[in-house]
Amino acid sequence: MKNKNQITADDKRDRDLMLSLAEDRGSMTAKQLVAAGISEESQARNAGWVAEQLKLRAMPVAA
Repeated sequence: MKNKNQITADDKRDRDLMLSLAEDRGSMTAKQLVAAGISEESQARNAGWVAEQLKLRAMPVAA
């Protein structure tokens, strides 16, 4: 049974990519993220984590 705190390798990759894109380009739409290879389902699962990381890094990007 998977622990709720464990993430899949795909989610880790998507989190890292979403964070990198946000840092480089700022806010992106769901459509732009899909074009970058991040599914809407993954966005829904990982957006909160990415927003928290941006907040911790004091990035002026809204989630």
